[in-house]
Amino acid sequence: MNAFVPTVRPERAEDASAVRALLEAAFGGTVEADLVERLRADGDLLLALVAEQTHVVGYVAFSRLVVEDGGHVHPAIALAPLAVAPALQRLGIGTALMRTGLGMFTNAGEVLVFVLGHPAYYARFGFSPADGFASPYAGPHFMARRLAPHAPTAGTVRYPRAFADLA
Repeated sequence: MNAFVPTVRPERAEDASAVRALLEAAFGGTVEADLVERLRADGDLLLALVAEQTHVVGYVAFSRLVVEDGGHVHPAIALAPLAVAPALQRLGIGTALMRTGLGMFTNAGEVLVFVLGHPAYYARFGFSPADGFASPYAGPHFMARRLAPHAPTAGTVRYPRAFADLA
């Protein structure tokens, strides 16, 4: 299939219902949509991007988390969720969202991003197992990507409270 090149832009308030519908369709339930709404309500979203053509066809959210190690607290980022309309998956929409978001955070001087997801997919974007980091999500699907050489390499990952229902 040919790559679909969407317009990627920051989410706007008027996108909320379309984003919810997309998340419910992509994940087959309300868990991820509820997570995004809670992150919004708590003010924990750092960045949310939508991919659109004539309507919203993709979405990615990034929120602030911290890594604690030996009394130091390091800011980091949680990537969750990433979704593409089921009929449009495998056309490059997720890739466009990932590249845009990760590029923005690299340019902004952020150092570390965590994701819980399919290892083969996220490895394409430089994610690798988050060995050395303690988290309720620890396991083969818990991954990290260092955006800077001085990023922490171990510690306890503390997610925003909206994630508590997922652990």
